[in-house]
Amino acid sequence: MSYSSPVPSRSGDMRPDMTPIRGKGVFATYEQLVSSGTLQPDPAQRAAAMALDRLATELTRRHEGGDGFLSRLTRRRPQPLRGLYLVGDVGRGKTMLMDLFCREIALEKKRRIHFHVFMQEVLRVLNRPQSRQTRREDPVRDLAGKLHAQYDLLCFDEFQINDMSDALLVLRLLDLTMALGTVVVATSNTAPDALMKSQTQNRATMKPYLEAFSAHMDVLTLEAVRDYRRGRLPDETVWLVPDSAENSTLLRQAFEAATGGRAEPGTVAVGSRRIAVPACRDRVAWFGFEDLCGTPLGPADYLALASQFHTLFLDAIPALVPDDFDKVRRFITLVDVLYENRVRLRASAASLPETLYRTGENARAFERTASRLDEMRAQGWGEGQDEE
Repeated sequence: MSYSSPVPSRSGDMRPDMTPIRGKGVFATYEQLVSSGTLQPDPAQRAAAMALDRLATELTRRHEGGDGFLSRLTRRRPQPLRGLYLVGDVGRGKTMLMDLFCREIALEKKRRIHFHVFMQEVLRVLNRPQSRQTRREDPVRDLAGKLHAQYDLLCFDEFQINDMSDALLVLRLLDLTMALGTVVVATSNTAPDALMKSQTQNRATMKPYLEAFSAHMDVLTLEAVRDYRRGRLPDETVWLVPDSAENSTLLRQAFEAATGGRAEPGTVAVGSRRIAVPACRDRVAWFGFEDLCGTPLGPADYLALASQFHTLFLDAIPALVPDDFDKVRRFITLVDVLYENRVRLRASAASLPETLYRTGENARAFERTASRLDEMRAQGWGEGQDEE
């Protein structure tokens, strides 16, 4: 199995001017960013930075002491190290701190990846057709061995599981991988024992998998004082409210200006399938809300769109109600993917993000979505994508 280069991906929480100088250490770099005014002082973030610094020291010491190399040479498992699971409300700096940790730690065999992307890679590998020669009795265990051979450290952003079959698969995979010695650091809005909490009928089945996963992790709750994504000066042309004919026209005019009036229908390939794009030109695309969230699309589809376009225009986002839970779930995933890949979103909507969806099955998860949308509305967010 082969993954892409273990270079941390872009994060919406780590601004370009926050890129640390490697080698100073996680905590020292965090303190430097506070001293320079790049970050605001926050006791909870400071405590998390200290915990990540301790883990970085232990992991580096184990690697430099020969555990990583010699264990593979002698087939001896390295001394287990507990990973760190950062949990807290939206916008508290979890991603920023994890990115700081992953960039600062002096390991070559590391990878920072959004959990949506990791799940898609895992499912793609496990669903790959196998010949009689390549067939394995336990493909999950085989994949865990390959992951461990490739990475000493895995950093997951937005750890969240919404499907029972995916939950059992990924929890077992990570349990096996961490048992071999790979360390996992993850961020999430949900504590491990609350994952899939709504699946009351299947909790008994999930419990041993959750307990095995949690046994490898220390859980640290980040109770920062505020949502740091909010409060930036918004660009009033990015999120047009309400969802009216007038605002839909204004959004269409902005799209025509961005594409020079030469947009045409197109498609984006996702494996053997194709997603219809109502209108696009170069790396700018137009969709209606129902095009992307009213049809059965998933993370792989949104990732394909994010790789193709640097700007998405999304028309007619409605007020969402509890019965819209499938659409809400897709919209949450779409925003996660766009945010992670720094894709700019311009939209017309029934209301501001924080009041789009207040009650229902995914209301708690939507708090993160509203926070991210609030940041994405800020002036200058996502600039520079045109040239990439």
